[in-house]
Amino acid sequence: MIVFSDLDRSIIYSDKFLNTNKRYTNIEIYKEKEISYISLNTINLIKQIQYYGMFVPTTTRTIEQFKRIEFNKYGIYFPWSITSNGGVILKDNEILKSWSEKIDKLKSDYEPIESMVDKFKIYLNVEGITNFKVAEDTFFYIVVDFKKFNLDSIREYINILESKNWRLYVSGRKIYFIPKKISKENAIEYLTKELGIESFYAIGDSIMDYGMLDISNKAYVLKHGDINKNEIKNTFISSKFDGMSGTEEILSEILDESCLLNI
Repeated sequence: MIVFSDLDRSIIYSDKFLNTNKRYTNIEIYKEKEISYISLNTINLIKQIQYYGMFVPTTTRTIEQFKRIEFNKYGIYFPWSITSNGGVILKDNEILKSWSEKIDKLKSDYEPIESMVDKFKIYLNVEGITNFKVAEDTFFYIVVDFKKFNLDSIREYINILESKNWRLYVSGRKIYFIPKKISKENAIEYLTKELGIESFYAIGDSIMDYGMLDISNKAYVLKHGDINKNEIKNTFISSKFDGMSGTEEILSEILDESCLLNI
């Protein structure tokens, strides 16, 4: 039983998405502020999956952002993790060199990030853009206020992405600009081949998770997720509940299907 799972709004949640009827705990502090939470039952379910198989966090977060999440505080350790939208694979929290070398070789297939960032700089003062970040020298993203920001204000830039082998994702208030070859599904395909994994589950909530969900043997999506708001034909299984309840529902179903659920 192998599970590749997105984290934010799939496993952990900000205070905007807390279920008042759930027992939960803080799992991430940033600048002395609690910013992410996880239900106590989710902790227990992940431990069960780890005991019988493997749970692999698969996130767009950078290494630094991923390591802020205090899973180890609750006795959860991951032998393998995927961060930076597939740009990095971690083995026992250390960068897997063989995958990094493969990523470096792929760079000739797309416009370098330095060039793409330089081309974007003229848009940094566009109304509604509240933050700009470069992640792992691999991709970059902006945080926007959609009450003020309109995609048409950067339309000229969006129009060049395809020719540069880059793509755009809108996820919540963040807009990501990522090389096409940097993806969760490419990292998963590499890791499953290396480990001899023939089948696996995938869990996600956003359009950025579509690729890894699509290549999984069984894919679960959260009811509240952005991916459910897109007109995509798929066979993904949606949770019946939102938020933490939906997370618990999916993890329980995966364990139950394997006849391993310990209530």
